[in-house]
Amino acid sequence: MFRTYLLPVEAALTLFPLIAALILGPAAIHGYRRRGRAGGWPVLVFYSFVFYLLAAVLQTVMPLPADTDAHCATIRYAESPQLQPFAFHARIASAAGGDWSVSTLAGLGSTWTTLLNAMLLLPLGVYLRYYFRQRLLPATVVALATSLFFETTQYTGLWFVYACPYRQFNVDDLSLNTAGAVAGWLIAGPLARLLPANNPDRERTRYGHRVTLTRRALAFLTDLAGWLVIWTLTTGLLAVGTDWTTGRRYALTAGAVLGLVWFWLLPVLFATTPGKRAVLLRLARPDGSRPGFWRITARAWTRYSPLALAWLAIAHHNGTLTLPDPAGAVLPYAALLAAVVVWGSPPLVVMIRRDRRAWYERWFDIVNHPTADMSSRSPARTPIPAGRVEIPAPAPAPSRRADSVETATAQDPDCSP
Repeated sequence: MFRTYLLPVEAALTLFPLIAALILGPAAIHGYRRRGRAGGWPVLVFYSFVFYLLAAVLQTVMPLPADTDAHCATIRYAESPQLQPFAFHARIASAAGGDWSVSTLAGLGSTWTTLLNAMLLLPLGVYLRYYFRQRLLPATVVALATSLFFETTQYTGLWFVYACPYRQFNVDDLSLNTAGAVAGWLIAGPLARLLPANNPDRERTRYGHRVTLTRRALAFLTDLAGWLVIWTLTTGLLAVGTDWTTGRRYALTAGAVLGLVWFWLLPVLFATTPGKRAVLLRLARPDGSRPGFWRITARAWTRYSPLALAWLAIAHHNGTLTLPDPAGAVLPYAALLAAVVVWGSPPLVVMIRRDRRAWYERWFDIVNHPTADMSSRSPARTPIPAGRVEIPAPAPAPSRRADSVETATAQDPDCSP
């Protein structure tokens, strides 16, 4: 019997790395926007929740019938829903034969099925209270809706993928799942005292002003991904609206025009890019003032010169653009060299230079600053129970290390302790 319950867990272990890789970028962006950083204890809790949710869903739908026709012809118990509440009690009593001793109950499959149904959403209750900070009533509603989704998924044969329902809709499962989630919510109270505090506002105040290398890299990769997605959609629609030959002819031109808008025009107009805005960064002078047109232009053309050279090399290779023979042959190597010099410098200066500014940032005197809506947020105050008087805690004395870190950050927002 337990092999049936372990099979979905094994499938979850196999699928989890792929799902984690797919949501890595969006989860990191959400972390920077909500907590000021993409790492730490909350990230481990989040990915454990993703794994749990995956395992719970697979526990609901697996094992799948191998032969649908044979299953639908021979297995009929799931065609009618079980709508009698607390039928599990009569089922256990019948199997136990009136013997309610622990040893007898432990040997019954119906007992373990009932317990596992109650345990299925118990972790959900813990997550809803500890990680999502939900009160009891909203958590109960979410648990009931989740259980209802599971039951209807089973009764519809995986939403009509199969010709018949292969598991029964059982009202007892609804009550047991929801009761388990409520028990998990109650357990989360004392459990939270043993775990690190989950306070996104406090983390945002502590980490939001830091402009780390990983934060900048995520903004850069988000910009590249967004540009590529919009370019492929644009050229695809162009090919569908005209013909394949026209779409191919103008594909690289459309990408170049979109790249100018994405990487140059938007920073000139708004002092930020979509990727930087996603992680709450903006371009500014070291004193926080807005840089001028020529500074942003020079930085943009230097920063994305490897991409421009690679684009020219591709255009020369497929015949869209004809260049003199030596230039066309050298372009791929020039693009690679530019990528090493321009894109490889930020990781190196983190280890070498104290100000942690790349050479082109020093030349054009432009750095990355956290946006105002990140740095100006203050942590939400916890309500004080009636009858208690709040005594403000004394401010801690600044340490020499803290003084040096704040001084370095004030001089250069790219400095990340």
